[in-house]
Order: sequence, then C-alpha cells, then structure tokens
Amino acid sequence: MRLTNKHVLSFILLTFLSLAFLTSIPPAWADNSLVNSQTGLKEIGASMGNTTPTDIRTTVARVINVVLGFLGIIFLGFTIYAGFLYMTAAGNEEKTQRALDMLRNAVIGLIIILAAWAITRFTVIILSRAANNSVDYQTYTPY
Repeated sequence: MRLTNKHVLSFILLTFLSLAFLTSIPPAWADNSLVNSQTGLKEIGASMGNTTPTDIRTTVARVINVVLGFLGIIFLGFTIYAGFLYMTAAGNEEKTQRALDMLRNAVIGLIIILAAWAITRFTVIILSRAANNSVDYQTYTPY
C-alpha cells in the first residue's frame, strides 16, 4: 500500500481528536447525596479541590485553558508534519522550502498561543484580585 499525504493527515487528525476526546472525559465522582448528608465532608472536599466552580471567572479561565491546550496540540501536529515533509524532501528545494515555511508558521503560532495564555492568565488574576479586594497571590486558583 502506498502511503499518501491524505493517509498521513488522516492519521494525525484522528490521533489528535482521540487525544482531545480522552482528555475531556471527566473523572468519576462519588454520589453527592452521600457527601451532602454527612457533616464535615464539604470542608474536606473543598480543601482537596473537589468542588464545582460557581464563579464565572473560574469557568471562563478553565475554558480558555482547554482551548489554548487544544491549540498547542494543533501546533505539535503542524511541527511533526513539517518535520516529516522536511525529512522526506530528498533534496527537493521546493519541498524543503515548504516544510521550513510551515515550521516557521507553526513557531509563530506557538508564540501567539503563549502570549494569549499569558495575557488571559494575567487578566483573570487581576479581575480575581479586584473582585476579592485582595492583593494576595494565593487568592486565585483557577485549576
């Protein structure tokens, strides 16, 4: 069977989609009716991070982090594909230039993704401090 670009792109796309699906499966939690009927467990659950986010800023921060993480996976796919094109160019200048252009664009995309993450994180932390009327660095935990 001859390996074509369509096969390679299909494999890469299916791999990344399956990884995105597997990372989006929520963990199994205990029955909440049992937890709510016992005293003291809410405080223990809250200290272990087992609470549902009620603050919209936390929810928005988590959604943005998931989207930026998915974009990072896409960056990795472009980088691997550009490397594959470069390695299989066999000295062809046109294919080599295409691969290098794709790699350069992927790196520029990564820089944009990292800048977006930093700006978003900074903005959410500042909004959290303003809402809580606090300057403490430990008041915001988005994860």
